[in-house]
Amino acid sequence: MYILKKFFLLLSLILFSFSSYGQIEKERYDVHLNDIVKGEKRAASRKIAFKANPNTSVYDLKYHRLEWTVDPLKDFISGTVTSYFSARTDLNTIHFDLSDNLTVSKVTQRGASLNFSQTKDELIINLPATQNAGTLDSLSITYSGNPVSSGFGSFETSFHDGVPVLWTLSEPYGAMGWWPCKQDLTDKIDSIDVFVRHPKIYKAASNGLLQSEKISGDDKITHWKHRYPIPAYLIAIAVTNYTVYKDPPVTTGNFDVINYVYPEQLSSKKTATAVTPSLIDFYANLFEPYPYATEKYGHAEFGWGGGMEHTTMTFMGGWTRGLIAHELAHQWFGNKITCGSWQDIWLNEGFATYLDALTIEHFDGETAFKNWRSSTIKNITNYTDGSTFVNDTTDVNRIFDGRLSYRKGAMILHMLRYKLGDDDFFAGLRSYLADPELAYSYARTSDLQKHLEKASGLQLGEFFSDWLY
Repeated sequence: MYILKKFFLLLSLILFSFSSYGQIEKERYDVHLNDIVKGEKRAASRKIAFKANPNTSVYDLKYHRLEWTVDPLKDFISGTVTSYFSARTDLNTIHFDLSDNLTVSKVTQRGASLNFSQTKDELIINLPATQNAGTLDSLSITYSGNPVSSGFGSFETSFHDGVPVLWTLSEPYGAMGWWPCKQDLTDKIDSIDVFVRHPKIYKAASNGLLQSEKISGDDKITHWKHRYPIPAYLIAIAVTNYTVYKDPPVTTGNFDVINYVYPEQLSSKKTATAVTPSLIDFYANLFEPYPYATEKYGHAEFGWGGGMEHTTMTFMGGWTRGLIAHELAHQWFGNKITCGSWQDIWLNEGFATYLDALTIEHFDGETAFKNWRSSTIKNITNYTDGSTFVNDTTDVNRIFDGRLSYRKGAMILHMLRYKLGDDDFFAGLRSYLADPELAYSYARTSDLQKHLEKASGLQLGEFFSDWLY
């Protein structure tokens, strides 16, 4: 009986989605999503033997003071990272994820130097005395070097119109390539202060609210403050000769939409980003208010073709409405609630892809939305296999698979909407976003399933087994 139901569900979905599909529209939807996927494959064609470090699971990060010195003309970083942490068990050592291309010169605690050692991917610090479980303490790590992933996306320098530009992108495993961090998906940092020292002719973009830009000799020190929980991979900086402007006000909140763009493209970027406030209002009315409304939302231009949803400041290489909508959607799905494992990356990317589709439905009408569904189904079914659930998280190409993590993830959501009906589907998503155990934290697919089941009264285990796993 369930086989027949499943057949009719798929048949109804395909018939409901079928329409004539013009070549121009097909290219519009497919090309822009391909650009997104390409931009988010941080280390394309590479296998990464990274696993969550069990040595970092024994403490809870509370705060980072991130002090960096950079120059867009140089593939080099130096700085000091001060970390406040609470012990989850008695500690004699503390470990941070850090690539060995970066050299630690000293570690201090209240002015006293601590002994430390470095392995290929880890910094190990010997504490002067046992730190008892539940105790809050801090230390500072001073380091420098040429980030290992320069040329692959984690720490990049290039040029625009002859002017140097520097940016960072750490998803999924790149943070440890340019700063000592805790690179897992279990413990968000409660808050951060970012201080970027750079040549004074430039501006620096980052997470949170701009606090100050102070001249110091030939340099400028730019201070950003972010007071929401954030994982290491969503912390970012970008530096060049930005021109800064604001978009029109958002009606669903009292915060600014701020854009850092290359000055030679100011006019076209102002035209492109003007849609952002209406997209924020659309998502706010559909789900809940913008999750970082006490700070800002914004864009910073960088050298990739796609975008990266750094919390409160998306880095943009393309400027289509679809890309703006996709990266904005991550502020709810991916940033406020982050996948608790790269196995469940669809909770980030499937949602962002589907919310982009919802903007097509909302702004362009039903025919355009049907065209999107038809194109998406065709792309997914070009091949006969593939689990949306990621079975190999060492393969960046597999994590950011456009057919499975993005398109199939989006269509799973659309099938759930069809199965549950709009009222229960959107009620379940609003409940998921509001769950105090998940908000500004991490989630797995089972958490989403629980909220959709509660909203609808349906049992969805077999659905997820068939379509996700």
